[in-house]
Amino acid sequence: MVKAFSKDQGTEGEHMESHIIEVIIRSFGAYTLLLIINTFLGKQTLSQMTNHDFITAVMMGAIGANLAFDVQVNYWYSFTALVIIGGIGYVTTFLSLKNRGLRKWFSGSPTVLIEDGKILERNLKKQKYNIDSLNQALREKDIFDPQEVKYAVLEPDGHLSVMKKAEASGERKQQFPVELIMDGKIVKRNLESIRLSEECLHQHLRRRKVRLEEVFYCVRGPDGTLAFDFYEDRIDRPVDKEK
Repeated sequence: MVKAFSKDQGTEGEHMESHIIEVIIRSFGAYTLLLIINTFLGKQTLSQMTNHDFITAVMMGAIGANLAFDVQVNYWYSFTALVIIGGIGYVTTFLSLKNRGLRKWFSGSPTVLIEDGKILERNLKKQKYNIDSLNQALREKDIFDPQEVKYAVLEPDGHLSVMKKAEASGERKQQFPVELIMDGKIVKRNLESIRLSEECLHQHLRRRKVRLEEVFYCVRGPDGTLAFDFYEDRIDRPVDKEK
């Protein structure tokens, strides 16, 4: 009986040791794979995340954890699932960069919660955002009275952007920034909202001697002027350049 018990103990110890070694190997493998996938997905997954970034990160974290320590789950099943989720995240990010409509669907769009000091209750309800959360977000920006706010916008990543009224900020009267060109394409709905014709926008482009296809981004700023950013920035020696 003693010999049998000792033999069983030895077998159990060998199994435990082999499992520990397997967990170590799987943990290193999971960490390395997540690091590689996250590099491909880009830096946005490290900042405040949009809808598809959050879903991708949560699923990758859960699968990566199982890949690391759950020795009952086949290693290659978890590996395959992790690669697939990472691939889906990469594709959605790529499509979001290429198509504004898909970007709004994947990531959501900004929602105005306060306009000219008035809280828009319908938009609050639509975004499941209560008044306490709104007041807290305003206080974090040193605003204790919503009447001081010209615009408060809930961004797709969940944080609140605020523009104070001119009298509250001590600046001259400001307007809400409106995006007119994105990814080389005119945002016609926004043009209509500020009553600016496409011909007028093209006149601005001709004055700058550029074509629409050369413009990456154009916005009517708070002071009413148009600001342009081009695909070719003509910066010979950028301060910070990705390798």
